[in-house]
Amino acid sequence: MSLPRVCLVGVGGYGRVHLQHLSDFHQRDELVLVAAVVFPPESEPDILPVLTGLGCEIFPNFDELCAALPRLKVDLGVVPTPIHLHARMAIALLEARAHVLVEKPIAATLAETEAIARAAQEFQRIVAVGFQYLHAPEILALKRQLLEGAIGPLQRVVVHAAWPRSHSYYTRNNWAGRLRVGADLVLDSPINNAISHFFMVMLFLAGRRSDIAAVPVRLTGELYRAQDIESFDTGVIRLQTDDGCRLDFYGTHSSREISRPSLTIEGRDGRAEWVQDSHALVEGVKGKWGQLAEPEFETREKMLRDVLTRIHGGYAFICSPELASVHVRCVGLLHEHVSITPISPTYLAERQADGQVFTFVPGLDACLAAAARSGTSLTEAGARWGVKPVEVVIP
Repeated sequence: MSLPRVCLVGVGGYGRVHLQHLSDFHQRDELVLVAAVVFPPESEPDILPVLTGLGCEIFPNFDELCAALPRLKVDLGVVPTPIHLHARMAIALLEARAHVLVEKPIAATLAETEAIARAAQEFQRIVAVGFQYLHAPEILALKRQLLEGAIGPLQRVVVHAAWPRSHSYYTRNNWAGRLRVGADLVLDSPINNAISHFFMVMLFLAGRRSDIAAVPVRLTGELYRAQDIESFDTGVIRLQTDDGCRLDFYGTHSSREISRPSLTIEGRDGRAEWVQDSHALVEGVKGKWGQLAEPEFETREKMLRDVLTRIHGGYAFICSPELASVHVRCVGLLHEHVSITPISPTYLAERQADGQVFTFVPGLDACLAAAARSGTSLTEAGARWGVKPVEVVIP
């Protein structure tokens, strides 16, 4: 069996993480990294020797790579590019008969997501979306526990995540914190970027089968902006499924301190939890069950290996366009129906750490955690700058 031939579209930002894994797999003879787009080449001088040392052909832009795809005979294209470029690039790779691993989210809109899914079906290729925690062994084991009724019917799943981001986070490129770049939708936000992993894990664990996510029928949202950006940096999103389970997401980039993302699951007959890079735990009708979390590096490797297994014709779990579309739909509904409320400078403060400047909302850390525990809005939890949540029935 020949080794899969892989191209990487972009090596800046998170592309460096993908390059590290692809390089490791290349050196272990699990794949051949045949091409990479470095735009422009002079922007990544330290990367060029790494690529040339692997025998990798370098292209200055995506169009030149596409022109060379018939010659390169690429089996898999890895796409860690800005959100608004995902659909165009994924579809072009599919048309060239390559499978695709695209970074999360799969696309900015449901229409783009559906276009990717149609192209994958037309050309009989696999599209996997880079929600790496869906590949974590402890998450998949926890899902099996829930499907086997370890805590009975699910009643509430809640995510709490506070990941402060500095001013430089929003100036690192031309799309961070943006709703649009030119005519293209981006919809960058915690729920559509850094913390989207945990929103997706919540949807996945509440799904009634091993390969599906929960489909919400009602959404309640409140969105806030503390940073100097277009989009929101703090959001509370409460979902309800058709069987009455509540899925609650409490996330922010404007807390003072980091609070490791965690997920709590309440069932009729017990409870479960997952803490990022720590553990999964169940306390239910069959007693206690627990499993330590795999390191994130190994989880990302497992995701890539699962994609390669599928390319070789074997079975391994991947996050398909259909699975990822539930996340895209929720993000779209939020932006369509819920206004972003700016938080007055009266309620903001700044601090410096490790040479970075952070804007934060004093008191948000405790308020967000209290609201997550009680299942309330931030206003009900004591935020003086909070507003009444907006409720949406999902068609």
